[in-house]
This record gives sequence, structure tokens and C-alpha cells, in this order.
Amino acid sequence: MKRQKNILCYGDSNTWGFIAGSIDFKTFYMERYPRNVRWTGLLQQYLGHDFYVIEEGLNGRTTNLDYKDIPGRNGKTHLGPCLYSHAPLDLVILSLGANDLKIEFDRDAQDISKALSELIDIIQTSTFGSDMQNSPPILLVNYPIPTNENYLDMNDEAIFKGAIEKAKKLPHVLSKLAIEKQCYFFDPSPYIQLSKIDGIHFDKIAHKKFAELILIEIKKIF
Repeated sequence: MKRQKNILCYGDSNTWGFIAGSIDFKTFYMERYPRNVRWTGLLQQYLGHDFYVIEEGLNGRTTNLDYKDIPGRNGKTHLGPCLYSHAPLDLVILSLGANDLKIEFDRDAQDISKALSELIDIIQTSTFGSDMQNSPPILLVNYPIPTNENYLDMNDEAIFKGAIEKAKKLPHVLSKLAIEKQCYFFDPSPYIQLSKIDGIHFDKIAHKKFAELILIEIKKIF
């Protein structure tokens, strides 16, 4: 029987499917788009039975940083075990960095590039590719530039203050990183409109558009 090609989608809240404006900071109740609305689920539908799309999204996930008061969001510490648990992998879609723009971390585009370089190194030094001897290829994805710097956290603080100008530099910096690391790269910023509710997350239309765009990139790879 022919093995399905496994695609690991390693990302943050837009991979998880967080619905903009749905969180109650008193109870931490939040809502998530169903799988058939999330871009990962749509991508699975578009690719068909020859592929298996693995969702590994986590709200607030950073590249390699720990929050002061929220445990378990460091993308670096979970990446190695995650690769192993889902192996063999035919492609890793790496889409992190947006949360590093929060004022708590005060990172710029170059800082985020260096952090993503560490994650790429973890993937490229693994043996969890399709033959379990080599590493899987990587599609590095830059998330669209935030449109709202006044997104408030539980303490009513604007946690993305100054993020827009920093984010504008990411496509250029990350495209250079992808060339250096011999990864595939895609920037959907010109094609995606973020939710009008918070200017940070995907709405249903953005999930669908993003899935369609990623499908084109995957077809180029395979």
C-alpha cells in the first residue's frame, strides 16, 4: 500500500484556528474554527488521500521564548519531540514569529530570523524525513503583517505596540534566511486580509485563501 505523504504544520494561533474576539480573559474560554474551516483542514481536503496534514498549532507559541506567566509556549523546546512523534515527514511547514513581536519580548525582524534559524537547524539535523535517514524539506512561511497594534491582553495592555513596522521587514529578512538554509519560502502578506475584529488572526475567508495559496506552494514542491 502506498504511504501517504505527511505534512507537519508547525505554527501558532492561526494554525490552531483561534476565532478573533472569542476569548474571555476571566474564564479563558475561547473558540476555535472547526477543522473543515481551518486552513489545515481545508488543505487536507484539497490535497486528498495521498497526503496527511498534521496540525500542530498552539495559541501564543513563540519561536524559542518563554513567557513570564504562560508555560509551554516555547516552539523550540517542543519541536524535536514533535518531529519524532509524527515521523516520517515529507514536509514541515514552519510558520512562527508573530508572537515574538509582542512588547514582552521586544524582538525585531533580525532577532526573529535568528530564532527561526535555530528551529530550522533542529529540523535539518534530524533524521525524520521520508526515509527516516535524512531531514524533511521545510516550507518557511511568513504570516501576514498585523493591522492592529492595539490588540489587548488580559491586563488591557496593547501587546503588539510597534509590531507593524517590525513585521514589514520580515518578508525580506526571512526570504534571505530561506535561501541561506536552502528552504522553500512563501510570503502570503499581499494576498491575505486579517480579521477586522482584531487585525491579528485569520477569519474564515483568510483561512480559505491561505489554504489555497499553500496548496500552490506544495504542488511546486511535490
